Amino acid sequence: MLRLHLGDAATAAAKAWAHDAVEPRHVAYAIARHFEDDPEVAPLLQRARAALEPRGNAVSVPRPTDATTGILAGIASRDDAVEALRSVLDDEVTPAAPPSGAPSGMQAQSEEVDAATATDDETEPDEPDETVADVLAELDALVGLGSVKQQVRSVVAVVQANRERERAGLPAVNPGLHLVFTGPPGTGKTTVARLVARLYRASGALPSSTFTEVDRADLVAGYVGQTALKTADVIRKTRPGVLFVDEAYALTPSHPSDFGAEAIATLVKAMEDHRDDLAVIAAGYGQEMSEFVESNPGLRSRLKTFIDFPDYAPGELGLIFAKFVEEAGLSLGEGAAERAESLFSRAVDREDFGNARFARTLFEQAYARMALRAAEDGVVEVEELMELLADDVTWVEPGIDVARNRIGFDSGAGDDG
Repeated sequence: MLRLHLGDAATAAAKAWAHDAVEPRHVAYAIARHFEDDPEVAPLLQRARAALEPRGNAVSVPRPTDATTGILAGIASRDDAVEALRSVLDDEVTPAAPPSGAPSGMQAQSEEVDAATATDDETEPDEPDETVADVLAELDALVGLGSVKQQVRSVVAVVQANRERERAGLPAVNPGLHLVFTGPPGTGKTTVARLVARLYRASGALPSSTFTEVDRADLVAGYVGQTALKTADVIRKTRPGVLFVDEAYALTPSHPSDFGAEAIATLVKAMEDHRDDLAVIAAGYGQEMSEFVESNPGLRSRLKTFIDFPDYAPGELGLIFAKFVEEAGLSLGEGAAERAESLFSRAVDREDFGNARFARTLFEQAYARMALRAAEDGVVEVEELMELLADDVTWVEPGIDVARNRIGFDSGAGDDG
């Protein structure tokens, strides 16, 4: 269904630009990208892209605003979508395009090569607005991930070394921009991948920090011959930039007629043909990703750098939980932080433990419990919505009966003792 596709694409855009909410401008961009070959829509793509600036700093999953939900609910056809696109762009105040050849700060996150207008004598891309040090500072500010940060720094150091050698007329070693991120869900793989895209741009390894996140459904079609076209289209829209393939192991062929093999072959060819303006980061569980890389000799020779994302420790999850609280403008009452860390200590051994996702869900449940407590007397005062109490921090398995689900804890799992 069109509205569902546009909703997913709008969320992807908000995540790529690190915005904390899915706003109408993200829907506009999703529409413009979806119908960019439409003569009526093509001239609006640049305005829709410009409306996404400036890039944000959010690291959590963006949620749609009420306005966004309303716009998507009204889209049932191509005409509805185009009308919504025009309406949003008319409401948005977007910066005027800079004079030809002038530096533009709007290019750092969303610069893309338009195949219809690119020419051989096109000018060199502008220097990035942010430096490698700027982005590394954001990387360092993330909770935990010590080994990951060290490996990312190593990758970037090689890129910088090669760039300096090239400037000096010396031969450079292939920097190997393609990466494999391994680890369980909720360990920051997508967040770090976005930062890597910006590091590649800031270091000069790539001319843009465009970031496209896909999974098997975005690459594989249902009919013979269509998967290669679908995958190639995703690559075309990503270049120059980083293509992040989440749960990439799902592409590993399970039988001879599995179209995942066609998607992999297309990716491998693109990694070779566009080595100067495309980096692929494949992510997923460790063992499955090893099988994925071994499934194709081309992958084996190009995906050589593995970065493992370990589970967060209970104390680190406590810091992440506290960050969610701070970002919401709340405070933790006496014993609330200790209650949260106690839950994290008991949850880390679960097979389906979601790391930072678990911390976010715990925060959302605590917030809902605070709101319910504030509404019990029929009058909600803002003062009642400023502090999470220890009793608010109790885990309930989402969507399942409370009495039967304490994430493997006993009936006192929510207690400090």
